[in-house]
Amino acid sequence: WVFLEVAGVEPTNNRSERILRFGVLWRKRSQGTRSEKGNRWVERILSVRQTARLRGRSSFSILVNAMQSHFKVEEPDLTWI
Repeated sequence: WVFLEVAGVEPTNNRSERILRFGVLWRKRSQGTRSEKGNRWVERILSVRQTARLRGRSSFSILVNAMQSHFKVEEPDLTWI
């Protein structure tokens, strides 16, 4: 009952469920992955995608920046997090 005591806390978990929906539907359509390594990759990509979406950024540009930084042996831009 935290939502009664703290202003701004939603009384339902609808927002959280909407955020997770894309990943659930992806897993259902694709039948998931076949390895633990594949599971970790999907978790990370879906996490980047959703975080970028919530921040109003392009997940593609974030991934391109990460790859360019990796090959240049530089720190990637983490301001989007």
